[in-house]
Amino acid sequence: MSTEYEVIDPRAARQAYKELAAEAGRLLHAADDARRRLAEAEEERTATYASVEQEWAHLDALEERAAGVWRELTNRFGPHAAGPLPEPAERIARGPDAEELLNDARLRVRQPVDHPLAGRYARMGVLGFAVAVVLTLVGLEVSMALHDAGRVRWFAAGLPALLAPWLGHLAANGWIRYRTSHEEQEYAVDTAIAGAIGGGAVWLFAVTFLIIRVAT
Repeated sequence: MSTEYEVIDPRAARQAYKELAAEAGRLLHAADDARRRLAEAEEERTATYASVEQEWAHLDALEERAAGVWRELTNRFGPHAAGPLPEPAERIARGPDAEELLNDARLRVRQPVDHPLAGRYARMGVLGFAVAVVLTLVGLEVSMALHDAGRVRWFAAGLPALLAPWLGHLAANGWIRYRTSHEEQEYAVDTAIAGAIGGGAVWLFAVTFLIIRVAT
């Protein structure tokens, strides 16, 4: 049996080897390049996730600031003036950024409001005077009804007169709290002192009357 051997040209074999080596090198370079691009993509993905988290945190902070402005507006002027907390708009016109808008909103909410207080001082003074007078007269009527109680009965008339400034201040505070519009309360609260002054007038009249009675 004869065995046939394939004869290979050395030059052709060398050329084929060079081509295979070149292809293998190209593939290795391509694999290295693919790994490098994959690593870069992974870094970009991580950076993107980090930036997204930062943006979400920034948006949460902006929403919290907006809610704070709304709460401040509600506490100062009342729910009827502030209304419900608005939902974020789906599309808004281009304009100032959120930081500038929130800063401007907070400044506007905290601006002083010009409320006429001179008339309120007068009304609170009249209110305090009227309440102190009514309670003093009621105490006087009680003391007259207790004519058999001796000198103790005068305590019912003297106590309201003695506490007249406090009663006037209490009446003014109650009026401001329950009858004054919400946006005026923070300014009107200082006018309660006029109620104490009005009640003090009743106290002064009572002391003057007592001095006259003692002197005569």
